Amino acid sequence: MNMQVSDICDDNQNKKIQVLSAKFNNYGKLKKFSGQIETLKISKSNFHLLEILRDEDGKGRIMVVDNNQDFFGVVGDKLMAFALKNNWTAIIINGYVRDTFETKNIDVGLYAIGACPLRNFEKTKSFRGIDLKFEGVSFSKGDYIYADEDGIILTKNKLI
Repeated sequence: MNMQVSDICDDNQNKKIQVLSAKFNNYGKLKKFSGQIETLKISKSNFHLLEILRDEDGKGRIMVVDNNQDFFGVVGDKLMAFALKNNWTAIIINGYVRDTFETKNIDVGLYAIGACPLRNFEKTKSFRGIDLKFEGVSFSKGDYIYADEDGIILTKNKLI
């Protein structure tokens, strides 16, 4: 993919572009990506996320997950393997990941605020396709994300 997020910002100054906080780090192998998003709000449990990544064709989309930064690893090597197998381009989590030694070798983008070895085992409710807001950025199903080493931007419309 031949795109630079900084150039996209320069070329689209008249469009509303949101920038995700620099505190998010990439724990996946894919460093540069873009695509439409799917949203998922979870409360500790990643069970619904597992089902989606395991059972659905991602069609090149990016899964954005909000778990309120609860201190549990939401995605690890198994969910990343499902994401790769089922054509998900990336996962962005307002929370933590685990198994980072393995996830960094899987060709999917994986952004999170940090790593945590703990996992939550209780099944809790989740809500798919709803608007999410964290770190000052609003995410809606169908929005577009562009990411590289300089950062992650979000727009309502496809820019490239």
